[in-house]
Amino acid sequence: MLAIIKSATLRGIDAVEITVEIDAAHGGLPGEAMVGLPDTVVRESKNRIKSAIKNSGLKYPLKFYTINLAPAELPKEGPFFDVPIAVGILQATEQAPLLENVLFVGELSLNGDVKPIRGAISICHMAAQKGYTHVVLPFENYNEARWISAITPIPVKNLAEIKAFLEGTFEIPPPPETPVVITPLMEDFSEVKGQLAAKRVMEIVAAGHHNALLIGSPGSGKTMLLKRLPSIMPDLSVTEAIETFKIRSISLKNDGDGFTLQRPFRQPHHSISYAGLVGGGARPQPGEISLAHRGILFLDELPEFPRHVIEVLRQPLEEKRVVLSRASGSICYPADSLFVSAMNPCPCGYHGDPKIACTCPRDHMKRYWKKISGPILDRIDLVVFVERLTKMDLTEDLPVPDNPYTSSKMKTRVLQSRDRQEQRGPRLNSGLTSQEIKQFCGISKEIQVFLGQMIDRGFLSGRSYVRVLKVARTIADLAGSESISLAHVTEASHYRRGAHLFE
Repeated sequence: MLAIIKSATLRGIDAVEITVEIDAAHGGLPGEAMVGLPDTVVRESKNRIKSAIKNSGLKYPLKFYTINLAPAELPKEGPFFDVPIAVGILQATEQAPLLENVLFVGELSLNGDVKPIRGAISICHMAAQKGYTHVVLPFENYNEARWISAITPIPVKNLAEIKAFLEGTFEIPPPPETPVVITPLMEDFSEVKGQLAAKRVMEIVAAGHHNALLIGSPGSGKTMLLKRLPSIMPDLSVTEAIETFKIRSISLKNDGDGFTLQRPFRQPHHSISYAGLVGGGARPQPGEISLAHRGILFLDELPEFPRHVIEVLRQPLEEKRVVLSRASGSICYPADSLFVSAMNPCPCGYHGDPKIACTCPRDHMKRYWKKISGPILDRIDLVVFVERLTKMDLTEDLPVPDNPYTSSKMKTRVLQSRDRQEQRGPRLNSGLTSQEIKQFCGISKEIQVFLGQMIDRGFLSGRSYVRVLKVARTIADLAGSESISLAHVTEASHYRRGAHLFE
């Protein structure tokens, strides 16, 4: 008898529909033959499945089972097919009825328990698009599957529950826990002494989704400022949260957090490899820039990262995606993250410091600065010096009601600015196209003359000219202004002055 079961596998962050065909033939020697480009994990599943069926009190008749995974040209990887193959054998041996519009995924243990899998939310999303009504999946993946409202997840703990579902006697259990995780943000900008100009920069960064680099002496507060940036970022929408959770769900770096509306914040160590940052491997995995999708990627002490690691960020920062090409094909991971970083002005950290003299030889400083290339700087909207704290900054304790730069007040202004941007179109200011810049970033003759002088003096390139206009648009939005004034452009160009350190 022939049984046909629907299942799925992962290709990047997306799921691909797989048809599992089981033919149970009489006569000849008993055994199993699996075709359809299965990898080692899939080929070994027949041994797990046989034990799981027997230990669940079901029969495994002595027949020759031909197992086909279609489409045949697509490599099949991972433990997704244990459950569908087991169901197919039960149906091919007339131990369970056939069902339509149901997709099966899951890994089996030898005693028949169903173990969790990666990428369950991607599989459920694909199932909904294909018109399936039910997805049978491991109980541990129940919470993430519940966010795809177009399908009914069937969370099962073992093969016996799967058989009960096939026979119509299984009752769907309640979810094990609250599906949304909201992590309270304990760090607030009100805790940062002084640095009003730098806090203003953080507000602009969050409002317009602008990449930023902070430069300053040790102890000036660069890291402290950037680590508080998530406290003023808007929460994710449910659609965005599903998108980010799909990436975390397939990643081997998954930290185990549940479904959350808080934006990702990734801070990799400077010893990270380029594959760890943008993704890669024999079986390509998303890197830190993709895990930070819709959130923040923070590289502290930027020049300490190897130059080739920094350089691989060129294309992802521009195109907001990473394409990993292998002999078996290409995989695209989204990478629309807010890139922020911090660095000292020189190896000793005191170049330009008014209090402590720099001890670095000139050639050492040049090597240090050359770690950050011109093309990378052109992809950073704000390159800002963070000044040393004064005695007054450290001793002054401004009451919270009088402090304009608390996280709650800054977030309110950021949300108001983003509302203005959403009214104009689907993109934030940092992602405006050339046509949208002409439409929304109109400038007067006076401003054109000012920017022309900046270009003639070599202060702006073609790309940085556009970025100044985008930052000026964000500054105008924070001010509630429909048009961009010379003051907005002047402030935006001031935030590029740190780039001259690298010339």
